[in-house]
Amino acid sequence: MTTSTMVAQLRETCMIGSIYGENCINHKKLPVQVLELQRSPSQASMLKVCNNFSCMNVSHSNSISSLVLATNNRHARLNQGIHASHMGRNTSYRKVGVGEMQIDHNLEVQQRQQAALDFVVPKYTPPFPYKLNPKVEEANKAALIWFAHHFGSSMSQENFQNICLENPHYLAGAIYPEAPISRLEFAIEFVIWLFVVDDESLLQRSTLEELVQFQQEIQGVIMSTFPQDKSLQDNLQKCLNDERAHVLNKDFFENVLAQVTTKPLLETDSDDHRSLSPVASSFRDLWIRATSRMSKEWTLRFAKILQRDVFANFLESQNLRHDINPSLSSYIPERRKSGLMESYIVLIEFLQDVSLPNTIYYSAPMQRLREATVDAVCWNNDIWSFPKELVAGEVANLVFLISKEEGCSYNKAAEIVTQMLVDKCKEMQLAALELKEYCKIHEATTTQMVAIDHYISCCNHWVSGSHVFHSQSARFQVVQT
Repeated sequence: MTTSTMVAQLRETCMIGSIYGENCINHKKLPVQVLELQRSPSQASMLKVCNNFSCMNVSHSNSISSLVLATNNRHARLNQGIHASHMGRNTSYRKVGVGEMQIDHNLEVQQRQQAALDFVVPKYTPPFPYKLNPKVEEANKAALIWFAHHFGSSMSQENFQNICLENPHYLAGAIYPEAPISRLEFAIEFVIWLFVVDDESLLQRSTLEELVQFQQEIQGVIMSTFPQDKSLQDNLQKCLNDERAHVLNKDFFENVLAQVTTKPLLETDSDDHRSLSPVASSFRDLWIRATSRMSKEWTLRFAKILQRDVFANFLESQNLRHDINPSLSSYIPERRKSGLMESYIVLIEFLQDVSLPNTIYYSAPMQRLREATVDAVCWNNDIWSFPKELVAGEVANLVFLISKEEGCSYNKAAEIVTQMLVDKCKEMQLAALELKEYCKIHEATTTQMVAIDHYISCCNHWVSGSHVFHSQSARFQVVQT
C-alpha cells in the first residue's frame, strides 16, 4: 500500500475536512507520525510512525520507514486489562516498577528506588460501574491525526510515542461511554492536551520562558471570546496575586490584554494565531470547537474555571522548580485546581449535549458533587503515580504528605488515602441525592433534570474509568529495565 493511499484512507475514515474546518490538514504535507491505523482480531489499532518526525512530502514513500510503537504483547496486555479488570474482579496488590529519574535532595537515588519498589497499591474497587465507549478505537483514529497535526513538528519522537502508548483514548472512552463519536473524538483530544500540558510543566520539559509564553497565549485565547468582560480580567488578576507568580514578567497582564484587543486570535481569516505555540494553538482549536456550540453563560463559566486551573498548573510547576513543599492543608484545595479536573467536568454539558443554568451549577450540592469527584480522582492518581514521583523527588503527593504528617510508612499512608477515597465516593453519592432533591425543590425543568442525570453519571464514570485507566496505562506503570 502506498503512503498516498494510506493518507487517503485516513482522510476518508476520519472525515478530517468536515471535522476541522479551518484547521483542515494539508495532506500534501501531512505530519508523518500517523501513517496507518489498522485493526486485527487479536489486538487494538496499531500506530505506525515515521522515524523522521518532521513534515515530509508523502509522495516520497521510499523515504518512510515505520516504527511500531506498541508491540503485540504489550498492547494486547493493556487492552485486555482495560476490558477485564473492573468486571467482577478486585485489583490485587501489585508492585509498580520505577524508571530512572533525577536525584532527590534527601535520599540517595538507590534508597528512593528501593522505597518505590517496596510500595504496593492497595486493593480498591470503585462503587460505580465501569463501561467503555464501543466507538473508542474509531474515535481515536481522528484524535491521533489531530495530535500529530498540532504537535508532530515540535514534539520529540520519544515524547509523542509515550503519550500514544499511554492510551489516553481509554480514559476518555470510559468517562463518556455513551458519547457520539464526534464528541468522543473531542474528549480524547482534550485528554491528550491535558497530558501534554502536564508533561511540559510538571516534568519540566519546557523552559520557564516557554511556560510563561504558552500561559500568556492560553489566557489570551480564553479572554478573546469576551474581550471587554471585567470578571475575566479580575479573575486573571486574582491568579497573578499569588506570590509564586512573581516569576512572570511584570507586564504579563498587560500583554494578555494586548493580545485580546489588538490580535484577533479567534478570527479564522486572521494569521495572528499562527504564531502561537503548539500548546496554545491546539488549545485554540479545542476552545473554538467547544464554545461555538454552547451558550454565553456556559462559555463564560468554562473560561473562568480554565483561567484558574491552567494558572494553578503553572504555579505547581513553580513549586517543583523552586523546591516549595506544600503542607497537607494547602495541598488538597490546590490539587483540585492544578489537576485541571473541574475544567474537564464543565465539558460534560458540551460532550453530552445538555445545558445547566448557573443557578444549578453553582448550587451547594452541585459544588459538593464536583469537589468530591475531583478529590476522588486526584487522590487515586496520587496513589498510582506515587512511585514515579518518589523517585523523581516530588513531594506534592497525598501519599507522601500523609506519611510525613502521620509519621507512617508509605504503604500505610496509601491505605489511609484509599480509605479517604472510599469516603469521598460516599460523599459523591450523598451529594448526588441532595442535588436531585435541590432541583425538585427549585422546580427544575425536565430538560435540566436530564442534564443532572448526565452530570451524576459522568462523575461516577470519572471515578471508575480513571481507576481502571490508572491500573492499566503505561503512564503509571513504568517498567524498570
